[in-house]
Amino acid sequence: MNTLMRNFLFLISALVTLNTFAQSAYNPITTPNTYRQADNPNYWKNKAPAGYWQQDVHYTIKANIDETKDIIDASEQLVYWNNSPNTLNEIYFHLYQNAFTPNSYCSELYNQNKRDITYGRYEEKGLGTVVNDLRIDGKLVKTTLDNTILKVELNEPLKSDESITITMDFKTYFDTGTLRRRMKTFNAFGNKHYDGVLWYPRIAVYDKKFGWTKDQHLGKEFYGDFGTFDVELTFASNFVVEATGALQNRDEVMPESLRKKLDIKNFADKEWNSTPSIITPYDSLSRKTWIYHAENVHDFAFTADPTYRIGETVWNGISAISLVQEPHASKWQNAADFAAEVIRIFSEDIGMYTYNKIIVADARDGMEYPMITLDGGSDPGYRGLLAHEIGHQWFYAQVGSNETYRAALDEGFTQFLTAWALKKIDGEFLVREKPASKYGQRFTKAVKAIDSRVYYAYMRDATKYNDPPLNTHSDDFGSAVGHGGGYRHVYYKTATMLYNLEYVLGEDLFLNAMKHYFEKWKMAHPYFNDFRQAIIEYTEVDLNWFFDQWLETTKTIDYSIQNIKSVDNDNFEITFERKGEMQMPIDFSVFSNDGKEYTFHIPNNWFVKNTNATVLEKWHAWGKLFPSYTATVNIPRGIDYIEIDPTKRLADRYMLNNKSQMPLEVSFDSKVWNMPDWTKYELNSRPDVWYNNFDGVKVGWHFNGSYMNYHHKINSNVWLNTALLQRDIDENIVDKYNPISYRFNYSTGLDKFSKHSAISLYSRFLDGLKQNKIRIEKKDYSKKNTFYASYKSMYRSKNTDLTYTNYNVWESNKFNNTTSVGWAHSYSYKNGKGKILLELNNSSVGSDYDYSKLTFTSVHKNTIGKLKFNTRIFGQYGTGSNWANESKLYLAGANSEEMSENKFTRSAGFVPDEWLGYGATTNHFHMGGGLNLRGYSGYLAPELNAEGEYVESFSGESGASISAELEFQNLLPIVKILNSPLTTYLFADAGIINTSEVTSENIKDAFSDVRTDAGVGVALTIRKWGALQMVKPLTVRVDFPFFLNKYPDIDEDSYQTNRFVVGIGRTF
Repeated sequence: MNTLMRNFLFLISALVTLNTFAQSAYNPITTPNTYRQADNPNYWKNKAPAGYWQQDVHYTIKANIDETKDIIDASEQLVYWNNSPNTLNEIYFHLYQNAFTPNSYCSELYNQNKRDITYGRYEEKGLGTVVNDLRIDGKLVKTTLDNTILKVELNEPLKSDESITITMDFKTYFDTGTLRRRMKTFNAFGNKHYDGVLWYPRIAVYDKKFGWTKDQHLGKEFYGDFGTFDVELTFASNFVVEATGALQNRDEVMPESLRKKLDIKNFADKEWNSTPSIITPYDSLSRKTWIYHAENVHDFAFTADPTYRIGETVWNGISAISLVQEPHASKWQNAADFAAEVIRIFSEDIGMYTYNKIIVADARDGMEYPMITLDGGSDPGYRGLLAHEIGHQWFYAQVGSNETYRAALDEGFTQFLTAWALKKIDGEFLVREKPASKYGQRFTKAVKAIDSRVYYAYMRDATKYNDPPLNTHSDDFGSAVGHGGGYRHVYYKTATMLYNLEYVLGEDLFLNAMKHYFEKWKMAHPYFNDFRQAIIEYTEVDLNWFFDQWLETTKTIDYSIQNIKSVDNDNFEITFERKGEMQMPIDFSVFSNDGKEYTFHIPNNWFVKNTNATVLEKWHAWGKLFPSYTATVNIPRGIDYIEIDPTKRLADRYMLNNKSQMPLEVSFDSKVWNMPDWTKYELNSRPDVWYNNFDGVKVGWHFNGSYMNYHHKINSNVWLNTALLQRDIDENIVDKYNPISYRFNYSTGLDKFSKHSAISLYSRFLDGLKQNKIRIEKKDYSKKNTFYASYKSMYRSKNTDLTYTNYNVWESNKFNNTTSVGWAHSYSYKNGKGKILLELNNSSVGSDYDYSKLTFTSVHKNTIGKLKFNTRIFGQYGTGSNWANESKLYLAGANSEEMSENKFTRSAGFVPDEWLGYGATTNHFHMGGGLNLRGYSGYLAPELNAEGEYVESFSGESGASISAELEFQNLLPIVKILNSPLTTYLFADAGIINTSEVTSENIKDAFSDVRTDAGVGVALTIRKWGALQMVKPLTVRVDFPFFLNKYPDIDEDSYQTNRFVVGIGRTF
């Protein structure tokens, strides 16, 4: 009995031991697959929240990449485990590359957004990913393809806790179309570069919220099941390859001798963009197979390039590997070190990195995949990009949310991490490449990482009440493409929300709560509510009020300091007002007259964060409930000023009222671009010198300022007119010039009352003209339609004010007051864009004139191959008994009212006198506008009217014209003047103008004959002014109207080779 028992126990022991050896210990970097084992700490079953389940996958793919045809030819085997409680009768696959073919959902979206599409050689044939011989457990099955979704009907139901094996062959085609594809190939200095992403048939996720997630791919985000990938990639032997997972045959494909040759340090002094060396010569018959094994991942991507050179830094056993094209190696020397530092920071602050490596690759991109990021740029500019894409390894690769449904859960969290990493590594301010000039270096302001990567982009829209609710489908932000329609706020508003959550909870509690969320949902699929629940369960704080506001609404924060009142002794009452709809707790500081800071905290609920500040009574209020709050504080020595949230984390949309002293920064107007500061009003000033013939040299000062380049914008000048260098002025009036001139522009948004609306005010006494104007405008949601109304008054008070003008058409001591209403519409279409303007002007209150005009303008800019074809159609109908000559319609170009808006033409001084005026033949100056028949500039254009009388038709009240320009500079060698390329074009203009009053009875006889001109022109646009980045472009053009169909009598014929006109700006 004892012997039998011993034998039995020995047998049991042997079986247990055999089973133990049969199942290898968990090891994610080598085969066999150990993902589903009980000793995998990352497997969802070993740590799942109650009631949670997700499906498991094991892909085995063998692929050959044909560099001669740009085709992947592959076989795929997928083992799929149904861990759901449901029986499945069909399964679905994503074929992402089909999105970029004609008639796809993605192409339809681009067409509806009027975006031009160019298809590659395979795309135009409908070739993205093509599947053949799809079988389940060895048997053929019925499939149905709907663009990027492949439906597979199962021969037998797949029950809960069962698995199936799917096999197929497929081909995926690399291409170069213009749709926003990430799987791409490009010429890398004479070599093929490949990025293999979303390249294989990928089974759709079946989850508890949706069942099968069957979203069509529209060029944005992705969602996949966790599991294991065993992938073999066969390339020509000269390619350097990296991919998701651990390389299994390193000695075979990357021996140490080759690795040393490819080391990035060998190319530290390589000239940027110079020709790469050849390490492994290309041989079409020599190939390598790279074998990878990856566990705990939901996707597999690769990148390959013969010019890749390799850098590597190891932290905590994790390899940070940089791949850079050799011609870029000199500015990628620190990429691996930087990547390792980012891995360290996120591992310590959010949760330990699971994988064995991270790849940062120089791939003309900005995308993330498990263990691999495709990037671009150079140091230091690429630091933000690297930090962002590596951050996705936490929120995307490890926490695998459904970003197709709600991209904020990965893009927004990663944008938060981007600023977090930059601040930890480089300090509070961004490290940026220094401007080339010392002037630029002096006036380029330092930018905080958190502002650059988070707050500025959010505040720019929030201050306009234009941020969207975050709980919106990733493809449903106005059905826009790219980051349009508010989609960018899945990045910026979400990141701002997280920093504001830190503000609410305090730094330590917030960070620990984020760690809890990460650990709980690592290698799983959370939704918004899961994040909310994780934070609330860890903090044990009711934060539903916070998440409801940030996720579900467009409410914004706006607190102000309303009043400060001294009560007695050192006690003060401070009244705060909640002007925004969003409620938040308030931190504020009181700075006393002796320089001390006193900190206070006003909770908005029962929760009080860990703070050293004095905690005041809670301000529990929302909506119309308790919009104001009064705090009583004791401040010895009295109050200097008060500031809400000196840490600048509270995302207050209007910071000008967050301080008892308006936050104002006065700077020299350097004309160097700097990011607007959302925390203060910025006022810039500089000396200003100008000139005209009558005032002479004008010496003055210029001011411009705004808050966020939107609120309370001012643009103003004040000049002292010196009469120095006066020219061509009658000696009797040389001292009658106006001693002081000014101009003042003001505009601000009215979005609080009506979205996308603004008001502007304009006043000036300049060059003899007193002008005041008020305008209100409203844009629609698309911002393609603008509706506006305005009132304008113009007045020259005395005869000497007429001395300023270029054309003697104005009258003194007469008001020209008008009201205008108008509609402007812009649009785009294939190979072009257009703009329509419809405006009605009427003489108004206080005017000494009486006229009305309705104008229509349509301008189109078209690209035809290397040519550009631009057209302008114009029409005006005018009526009235007393017209202001400066406002009439002119045959050749702009009237004097329009010319008064241009600093070069508003007064005499810049255009030679001999080029101006009207006479018996044409002249040499032209300003675009009116009927725009440039060839008739300066010509009185006599015409027989209906009564048989000669009239001068150079101006009128009604008319119509068409102008066309064909730019052909792209057909010629590039010619530059002042480092600016010349634009060359052929032009033709044609139009008619009334010669007598237009009535319904005489409409056919009231107009002149058609006048036309044609010729060739050249324009020089100086866009860059060295370090002065904010100076507006200046265009000077010369047109040669060789042909006039109705030429002046003193000319020899229609063709005149010596005709020319000079203009400021393009004609249209």
